Amino acid sequence: MLKRELIPGIIQYMFQPLPGNHFGNSITALINDNKVLLIDTGYEEQALLVLQDMKSNGLYIEKIIISHFHDDHMQGLKVLPRKSLYGSKHYKTTLDLWTEREEHKYFIPTTLIEEQFRIKFGKHQLTLIPFPGHSLCTIIIKINEQYIHIADELMFSNDGTPLLPSTDPNCIKRHLESLNRLKEYSAYTLLPSHGLQISGKGKIEKEIDNRIAYFNAILSSNRRISYEEAIQDCDCEFLDSKSHKYVYD
Repeated sequence: MLKRELIPGIIQYMFQPLPGNHFGNSITALINDNKVLLIDTGYEEQALLVLQDMKSNGLYIEKIIISHFHDDHMQGLKVLPRKSLYGSKHYKTTLDLWTEREEHKYFIPTTLIEEQFRIKFGKHQLTLIPFPGHSLCTIIIKINEQYIHIADELMFSNDGTPLLPSTDPNCIKRHLESLNRLKEYSAYTLLPSHGLQISGKGKIEKEIDNRIAYFNAILSSNRRISYEEAIQDCDCEFLDSKSHKYVYD
């Protein structure tokens, strides 16, 4: 686990990829005196490492926000103290797709987010913004008018190499729309759930445009196209090119 202080009062915990993955998880912690607000919880063992670090520093978790209800963002809820939990009103749709019904009890939000929702946490000002894209239940989070936590709208390896956006054919059109919308926030520093922070309007828009070009190539073709054809209008290589095949499976 790597612990990074982004600015005083905001900590990012980064974890190495699990075997077979190109990306590691991140858990973001906002600190107010001895209280903590977490954004995502990773897997159980990752959440326990964060909890141990907090206890050793006299901190305790008061609030948790789940950016979207996929395993690598929420499974840590099973081992963390039950606190105020914020999540999308569409959480159940995602749980029904990916999670065994008997486990749903661990992940039910205490506050459902239907529209923009503001939280004041000490000196931190947060705005939770429903942002269906990578997942129907995605929420992006504006932090102190400086950062935007963008969940999995853009994904990178831990060293910053770009990863393909989700190749689930059921969400390509929705994710394409969310990427175009994400440009509205390109003046902020973006905090992806996977990978390092990214800043600079030009750099951010290039990363967005590369994903848009990839999706447009797939959607505009009337036949199955190769990864090489799909990235012809991109100016980058994606680390996980083999996952392109899942667009068609």
